[in-house]
Amino acid sequence: MFFRKPKPKTAPPANPSANTLPLSHKPLEEKKDKNVSEISDISQGLKITGSIISKGKIRFNGTIKGTLEAKSLYVGEDGFIDGKVIADEAVILGKVKGSLKGKKVRLASTSKIEGDTFHEVIAIEDGAIYEGSIKRIKP
Repeated sequence: MFFRKPKPKTAPPANPSANTLPLSHKPLEEKKDKNVSEISDISQGLKITGSIISKGKIRFNGTIKGTLEAKSLYVGEDGFIDGKVIADEAVILGKVKGSLKGKKVRLASTSKIEGDTFHEVIAIEDGAIYEGSIKRIKP
């Protein structure tokens, strides 16, 4: 970014030997929200008991018994979630046993869902295995 030099508001001091420091103008630092652009990757060998909460994106291939909340969630074919899932956007290729809540939910042909799904928009591919109820929520 380009910045103009600030104009001096007062005349320079008459005595050049006066102990005055020049004002420096530092540009404002831009705040970067790293959570939005970065993807947290949870690999196949990781087993978690508890909760995961993220304001960003998660690519999940591990196993969790508990709650998983994220802005965007991608559950790979090796991923298994036993508990509650909440995500704005969820793409499921693996297995979810429990409730699934999301604005946009996509169940791939390899997915296996046992539980209730709450959604605004849902897409279910041929071959997906689903046992539970599907309910639309209002935006």
